[in-house]
Amino acid sequence: MFFRQCHALRSASKIIPAFIVLASYCLPFTQLSAAELVHLALDQNQGVYQLRLEIILDASPENVHKVVTDYVHIYRINPSIIDSEVLDAPDDSVIRVRTVINDCIMIFCKELHRVEEVRELESGDIYSLVVPELSNVKSGLTIWQIHPMGKRTRLIYILSLEPDFFVPPLIGTLVVKQKLKKEVLSSLDNIERIAQVHDSNIETSE
Repeated sequence: MFFRQCHALRSASKIIPAFIVLASYCLPFTQLSAAELVHLALDQNQGVYQLRLEIILDASPENVHKVVTDYVHIYRINPSIIDSEVLDAPDDSVIRVRTVINDCIMIFCKELHRVEEVRELESGDIYSLVVPELSNVKSGLTIWQIHPMGKRTRLIYILSLEPDFFVPPLIGTLVVKQKLKKEVLSSLDNIERIAQVHDSNIETSE
């Protein structure tokens, strides 16, 4: 019995970090205050998690963009991020960002380091690619598409992520997908809230 319990704990310690990596990407479930969730699709295929979300935020596109690209204070979007900094980049076309993530699921905690290269395309899309050799994931891609709707913002968020940890194909997948969805919606709630503060400051100064 004792050896079976030890084996279960060892197996869980390998599985749990994968949950943490996925949850920290995106950004506790709360109902978005004034946002309208238009579309959310989440899938997993051969260990690669893919998410596409479209939402309308009650904040200006200028300040949504400001919040999303404030890499030094990115922890305001996701409280699991305990540190972030902008590193020297290979060239001027890319911003290299390092984040330190500390998260727990039940009694299991893990500190992870992730490095991403961020580019802002001519279309205005923000394209972020993980540097695998400096990170705890095999591959990762995020795309932010910010479209103005008057004083509101239509935000499209696309994620593709392959964790560098074993995730059980049945139970693990379901848990990861639920936690990922929960964290994404929470992060978007934070983005909207912070952007609204910036909007209010601009209106006050005027």
